[in-house]
Amino acid sequence: MKRTTIVLLIGFIIVVFAGVALAAEMSGEVTAVDAAKGTLTLKSGTVEAAFDCETGSLIKDVKVGDMVMVEYKEDGGKKKATKVTAVAPMKKKSGGY
Repeated sequence: MKRTTIVLLIGFIIVVFAGVALAAEMSGEVTAVDAAKGTLTLKSGTVEAAFDCETGSLIKDVKVGDMVMVEYKEDGGKKKATKVTAVAPMKKKSGGY
C-alpha cells in the first residue's frame, strides 16, 4: 500500500512537471504576420522568434507593430502557437528612474 502510494505520487509529479515543460509563452512586438500561412514573428528585447499557428484564425486581426502574448508548445523543433492575446504596450517612464 505504501509503495503504491509512493509510485502514484511520483507519477503525478512527473506528469505535472512534464505539462509545465511543454507549455511556454512569450510577449513582444509583432514584426511579421501572415494569416494565410499561419505564421507570426515576435521581437522581445534582443530575441526574435517565429511561430506557426495551429489555425490562421488565431492571428487574423494581428498586425505588425501590435504587442501580443503567445502561448505555444514546441513540436519537432518548431514553436506552435496555441493562443495569441493582445497586450497593452508598456509605457515608457519619463524623466526619472
